[in-house]
Amino acid sequence: MTNNSNYLVEMRGIVKRFPTVVALNNVDFRVRQGEIHALLGENGAGKTTLMRILYGMYKPDAGEIIVEGRRVIIGSPRDALKMGIGMVHQHFMLVDKLTVLENIALFVEEGFRIGFDRIRSRVEELSKTYGLKIDLDAKIWQLSAGEQQKVEIVKTLYRNVKLLILDEPTSVLTPVESEELFKSLRKMVETGKSIILITHRLNEALMASDSITVLRKGRVVAAEVKPREASRLDLVNMIVGRPLEFRPSVDSFKKNGKPVLEVENLRVLDDRGLVAVKDVSFILREGEILGVAGVAGNGQRELVEALTGLRKVEKGIVKIMGVNVTNASPKNIIRLGVAHIPEDRFRYGVAPDLSVAENMVMKLYGEKFSRKIFIDSEAIRKETEKLVQEFEIVTPSVNAPVSLLSGGNIQKLIVARELSINPKILIASNPTSGLDVASTNYVHWVFHRLREAGGSVLLVSEDLDEVLALSNRILVMKEGKIVREFGEGASISEVGLAMTVGAA
Repeated sequence: MTNNSNYLVEMRGIVKRFPTVVALNNVDFRVRQGEIHALLGENGAGKTTLMRILYGMYKPDAGEIIVEGRRVIIGSPRDALKMGIGMVHQHFMLVDKLTVLENIALFVEEGFRIGFDRIRSRVEELSKTYGLKIDLDAKIWQLSAGEQQKVEIVKTLYRNVKLLILDEPTSVLTPVESEELFKSLRKMVETGKSIILITHRLNEALMASDSITVLRKGRVVAAEVKPREASRLDLVNMIVGRPLEFRPSVDSFKKNGKPVLEVENLRVLDDRGLVAVKDVSFILREGEILGVAGVAGNGQRELVEALTGLRKVEKGIVKIMGVNVTNASPKNIIRLGVAHIPEDRFRYGVAPDLSVAENMVMKLYGEKFSRKIFIDSEAIRKETEKLVQEFEIVTPSVNAPVSLLSGGNIQKLIVARELSINPKILIASNPTSGLDVASTNYVHWVFHRLREAGGSVLLVSEDLDEVLALSNRILVMKEGKIVREFGEGASISEVGLAMTVGAA
């Protein structure tokens, strides 16, 4: 049977059920040869599930897959790769201590003898063809997030894939890196390859894709929409099914507000014992959203962990509400009214084996939900159900383990829990990472409401649009230092330039 259509892949009537939820309900999805096809939808809409079926990670309960005109059964990622289908996941699957070349060899070689010279030659050819320059002898831990993503893409291209699935590829990239990525993707399309782009960034879908498909609650609500025929507002309405009421904007704040967080000459080491934060000083004031922008790996994570008691301060002083909390425990910092949305949601954000309810109240159960030596389970259930509804967290039940939730819904759980304690200070690292447009809009509204009530937010984000939309001031971190400060009205080009080259 030959392929008489222009479609490289067709998925027909795909159904996928999990306990208590239908993730995909009779989904049809098609990708043409030589196109970038954006796949949009809210958290829990079924995007990643659909692509994991195509990549052989899940088996559908019903439906069929057609590849180049042939009906196929994809039982594993190995099957998918043999059919020319590759996937780059949102969380990279690389071995930090090995070199780039060694990581690629692990993925592409199946025998006992590894032809490193042959692999190097082929990778250099791919890198040149698609503009994906990488240092093959560098260790993975030495690379930026953008460079690691290039490794993932190159190792997948090495397998001669015809279709490349990318899950939130720009979530860890600077504007410049994102632009470079899309140039590379366009070169791939020009050579006949197809790209599926899972993204929450609507501007990317409109600017970079040739077609757009929208999922909502496991169903297709719009198929093969042409970007020239849709606006950002059209996509929002398709994704959410209703207009969004809040639009983030920077409001003026009292520049002489009292300091709530004071950082003086802070010095912090990273996991390798190297200096990651170098003599950083700043003040966060009452009723202010202070943004921290920077390329991933420039000390932001170590800074936040030091401020929240998760990492030792080598030198310097941290004060919260005038109290010296340098090297204080996380518990004591929480007691001063500090909430924390961590960058690593699995390491510091949740206990995956505990239930949604247990995770939701873990910071307040002793103060709010205890009856002497007993826990008030009914009060915990009611509070969790309220927050699940308010933040639109998709979960089978409040008693389900968090490990069953999607990454986006885990992030919403963390945000809901931290904001529910009515913090005086919120320290947020990439708070909307992995969130859909509606959830992001809601989180921004809550930040705005917190600021209006006199609370303060330290917003550390790699999403420049987010930082610019919400922040009263912006600090730029590069190589562990604060290299620039911007007031209201800064442009994305100014801040982006400071992120890459440092001080003017």
